[in-house]
Amino acid sequence: MKRRLFAEKQYKIAGHVVPFEDFRLFVDLPDGEKINPEHTQPAIARGAKWLTVDIPLLNASEYMMFAENGNRSVYEKKFFDRRSMMLDLALAEKLEGEGRFTKKLIDVVWHILEETTWVLPAHNQPMAGVNTCLPYAFKEEVDYIDLFAATTGSSLAMVYHLCREVFDSVTVLINQRILYELERRIIKPYLDDCAMWEHGLWSGIRGNVVNNWTPWIVSNVLSVCALTCSNLATRYIIIEKSMQYLDNYLVQCSEDGACEEGPGYWNVSGGALFNAGLVLYDMTNGYINIFKDPYMRKAGEFAVRAVISENRVINFADASAGAMPQPIVVYQWGQLCGSSEMQSYGAWKLGGKLTESRLDDYLCYRSLRFLTQERIPSTKYVPVKYFIFEKLGIAGSRQFTDLNKGLYLSLKGGSNAEGHNHNDVGSFIVFADGQPLFVDAGCGEYTKRTFSKERYTIWSMRSDYHNCATFNGVAQHDGLSYKARDYKYDEKTGAFSFELTDAYPEAAGLKCYKRGAVINGSRIEISDLVEFVGEGTVMFSLITLYPPEKLFDHSFVLCGKTICYDPILEYNIEALDKAWPETHNIPARWGVDTLYRITLTTKVPVNDRLFMFTVE
Repeated sequence: MKRRLFAEKQYKIAGHVVPFEDFRLFVDLPDGEKINPEHTQPAIARGAKWLTVDIPLLNASEYMMFAENGNRSVYEKKFFDRRSMMLDLALAEKLEGEGRFTKKLIDVVWHILEETTWVLPAHNQPMAGVNTCLPYAFKEEVDYIDLFAATTGSSLAMVYHLCREVFDSVTVLINQRILYELERRIIKPYLDDCAMWEHGLWSGIRGNVVNNWTPWIVSNVLSVCALTCSNLATRYIIIEKSMQYLDNYLVQCSEDGACEEGPGYWNVSGGALFNAGLVLYDMTNGYINIFKDPYMRKAGEFAVRAVISENRVINFADASAGAMPQPIVVYQWGQLCGSSEMQSYGAWKLGGKLTESRLDDYLCYRSLRFLTQERIPSTKYVPVKYFIFEKLGIAGSRQFTDLNKGLYLSLKGGSNAEGHNHNDVGSFIVFADGQPLFVDAGCGEYTKRTFSKERYTIWSMRSDYHNCATFNGVAQHDGLSYKARDYKYDEKTGAFSFELTDAYPEAAGLKCYKRGAVINGSRIEISDLVEFVGEGTVMFSLITLYPPEKLFDHSFVLCGKTICYDPILEYNIEALDKAWPETHNIPARWGVDTLYRITLTTKVPVNDRLFMFTVE
């Protein structure tokens, strides 16, 4: 069932919006936004490191690199360093209060206010008849908010909230300029219905499909409004619009809480919805409270159930191998929605330590809340043994309820039209005693090609470089019609199977293809039933971090486990290409120099056959 959570609750905000002069952060906490004193010295030390660092210069030539050669990283590094510098200096000045950081803070704030645009090159909007390798929105008519314009806005709003008295002691013009730029670049375009219709596809107001951009941008615009808007009518309108846009996002989410874009985007997808919920709660003094809705609990628990081991997650879609959920997010979210599973994981992962003593430039509002947290006693975390998220067709099983003991298996159905999609329908992940055996390589560095028609020329996006099958040399295709169907799941054993014929183009020659997998005692069993229209060849791909230690006829040993395969298959192994800019850093994310692809290929064409693959 699809839900419009805010409309369903019929919030009538008249009389519930807190005026700016009465607004307080974290009204559900006894001490509000009081920062835990243990953060004081680490935050001051962090700010001090920037005092001798030059503010990065953002060059037009670096902005143009994306249009010229697809490079995003050169400009983005400097862009993000500026924002980290600003937030670290602001927090240090707030906590020390001696003026040591004021001059450098004003410098970097002024640099950011002087930037022609807060929109990244990769998100720069086209303009009819004009080469837009540079931003066009340098006039009063700013008409577009991207992810990082929104995050820049909320970061500046937080700095204004923390340090406005410091700025006024120097000159009132600094705060006036901050408020002017936030109004011009964030509030005004957000309230402009024509601009939103033309450039705000992320809002979903055209009835289009949306993704993590919606809660990410909305939650940051709400933060700007909460912390800087003195006009009560503006606060009303922005809350109303934000609930509408968030509903446009929620109506596309499955009620089981799964994040379609994978665990790598959970922090700025479901996690951004969490951020929005915090701001809405405070702006209405607790009247708008989405945390008690069962959906919020499920959306939070998705991140925990995606955890494989101490430092790895199920990284389907555009997720790197180490995209772990932030433990303080999980813990505080678990508190608000009443999930003992989330609180247990968060407390275990924090291990009695505090979260990092900094403000996050992606979702700044919630990160200030994290700094109020007292130390949480460490506890034991016991993961669930079996789980399934039916919309995505993702299921996971453990031999034992221990992150670092025994076999782990995850299997993915779904479709090849998911957000941040890889062509990976039917792929699996296998770990043993917390160590990876067969992995999803994950995504590497984003370039212009990553989000273009050439996306599936990148090997890490293709099914023949996932733990999938290839038939007659034909791999899977992207698109909604290329999908798994007919799921069968056993709650008692975690056995999961599905029909995969539709995941392949007609040229693959398939009549029927079914895959199933289960942990049976101390063995993983994966079965592939293949039927061709006539005869055909089969190639199974297996992505691994290491070459096998031993090779035998029809089996090999990998990380101490024996892998057996069908006698009619021929073994081969190759190192994966690191030369591409999109893939060069993937091995490093796994902590290795090179990833490998093992292929098991039929020696002669077959008509139909049941292939068995085991790990024990």
